[in-house]
Amino acid sequence: MKRLSEEQFYEKYELYVQMIYKIAYSYLKNVNYSEDVVQEVFLKYLNNHYKLASLDHEKYWLIRVTINESKNVLKSSWNTKVSVMEENSYPYQDDLSEEKRFFEMIYNLPDKYKTVIILYYYENLSIKEISEVLNFSEAAVKKRLERARNILKEEEEKNEIR
Repeated sequence: MKRLSEEQFYEKYELYVQMIYKIAYSYLKNVNYSEDVVQEVFLKYLNNHYKLASLDHEKYWLIRVTINESKNVLKSSWNTKVSVMEENSYPYQDDLSEEKRFFEMIYNLPDKYKTVIILYYYENLSIKEISEVLNFSEAAVKKRLERARNILKEEEEKNEIR
C-alpha cells in the first residue's frame, strides 16, 4: 500500500473538499454535520486511495462515499432526536438572497432529485458519469433531472405569485 505524502493529500483535499461539502450539505442541511462528513470521507480516502485506479474512479468513489456517509448521519439515533436543519445555515451565507433562496429550493428537493441536480449542474458531471456514480441507467438519470427541473420550476412559479 503506497502512502500519500502530506502534500499529495492536501492537493486532493483542495481538489475535492468543496464538492464533498456541497453534496453532504445537500443531504444534511447542517454546516457542522456536513463538515463531519467531509472529515469522515477524507479519513476513508486515506485508507483506500491506493485502490482507486484513475481520477474519475477516485471522484466517483468520493461522491458515493459522501452520499453514504450523509445518509448514515441522517439514520443515526442522535439525529432522530435532534433537528437536522439549522436556521440560516446555508453554505453561502454572504450570497444574495435570491441565490440563497435558489439553494434552499435545491436542498429541499427529495434526495433522489437533489443528488442528480448537484452532480449535473455544480459538479459538471455528464449524464453518463452520473449514471456510473449512482448505478442508475442513463434514462433514469435523465428522468430524475427532468423531474427535478419541473419541481424547481413549479416552486419558482409559486414564489413569483407570492
